[in-house]
Amino acid sequence: MMKTSLTALLFATLATACSSEPTESRDPCIDGKCDTPRGTVEEMCTNARVPAMDNARPHFTEGGVRWSCRDVNGVTTNNNTSDDRGQEYCEYFTMLHTDGIPEVITDAQGPVFCDDATPCETGTCNQEIFSCVTGTTVNTSKKAAVLGKNIDNRDAVTGLDPQLSAGQLEWLSQNPTEKVGECVFTSWHKDITRKPTGTATVGGHTLNAKTPGADNLLFRMMVQFNSNGAAQALVEDCLQPGKKTIKDGFMRGCTSCGEVDGGQGCVPWRKSDPSVCTMAMRVAECGCELSVKTAAGGSKKLNLAKSADLAIAKELFVPTGRRGFALGAWDGVDLLPTGCRYIETGDPKTITINGVSIPDANAGRAIVACDLRASHITSATAKDPKEACRTTYGDEVVVHVRAPGPEIAEVKCDTTKPQCAGAVWDFENL
Repeated sequence: MMKTSLTALLFATLATACSSEPTESRDPCIDGKCDTPRGTVEEMCTNARVPAMDNARPHFTEGGVRWSCRDVNGVTTNNNTSDDRGQEYCEYFTMLHTDGIPEVITDAQGPVFCDDATPCETGTCNQEIFSCVTGTTVNTSKKAAVLGKNIDNRDAVTGLDPQLSAGQLEWLSQNPTEKVGECVFTSWHKDITRKPTGTATVGGHTLNAKTPGADNLLFRMMVQFNSNGAAQALVEDCLQPGKKTIKDGFMRGCTSCGEVDGGQGCVPWRKSDPSVCTMAMRVAECGCELSVKTAAGGSKKLNLAKSADLAIAKELFVPTGRRGFALGAWDGVDLLPTGCRYIETGDPKTITINGVSIPDANAGRAIVACDLRASHITSATAKDPKEACRTTYGDEVVVHVRAPGPEIAEVKCDTTKPQCAGAVWDFENL
């Protein structure tokens, strides 16, 4: 479900590896295809544990679980229109004003020189770089090109390569601070079909715009497992104790994840799946009881053996009233990295669970746009600006899965069991 961003160096490494014969299961290149990580469940979980249990940025907190939008190492593009990146309940793509980027005019010797005494035959003289150019600013009057946006349930995307000219690349290198587009991150769940009422536009595209050349909504995720239903299914599937022989809490949860439907229902190499699975597993291991408030003003203890009560429990952790998981930063669910902003969808600031409406200021904050600058388009990302988005912002835009708060539910656990006090999924309890 979620996939990683790779630097130019890693791209080169993978390309080299794919050109040779694979040797071991942990080699990310199998049969010449480098798109998702490989290995045994133990190998994949060992790798997944590194970001999840990072002391500085742990996935597990008192308020829930979280992870960054950036895919794990080994998740790559397959070609210009087939791309596995965007599996962490956070799909992302690039909006680039391709046609609006000026060019530095060149001849056989390179950029055409100009100054006060040497005017340009064509274009205008940019005396900061003493070169003739077709323009001094990016023209944003037309809609931005959409690069790397998922268009179906698998890995087909709009083209990744904007096909920039040599003159445009030169202009970008000479104007590094100029904004040339947007990096768009979305956690709008695929199965949440209600349309936004917000009036914002991004790169000239409205919130209800269709993906160019396709029939799906531009800002909604398209991969099937990036859905509300898939996340609720994870909670249900993992709501049972892990193997007692595995002492490390995350490894216990991740291994459980790898055994769900033979590793198909819960993918252990992702950052999202094993984190959600570990959270649910700890609720089961500590004998936690859930009580939910009722419309009549009382409280109801849920019997998770009953399908109706289990459905309420899943709704508590993954409410359908939210457009998707809230996007934020490591420092808070309502914060964003520098250069990023929320695209307000117009959703209500409340959600309703079990007939009870509760405030939720972040219920609709599932779309984030971050500034794409000329400096982000380098020799390594010129043919794949989506990689620039992953490299620049992917580690800092964070998906937050929030535990139910006291305004709607109470979680009581058996504190006589080891490490079962407080939020049993918290970092310190694993």
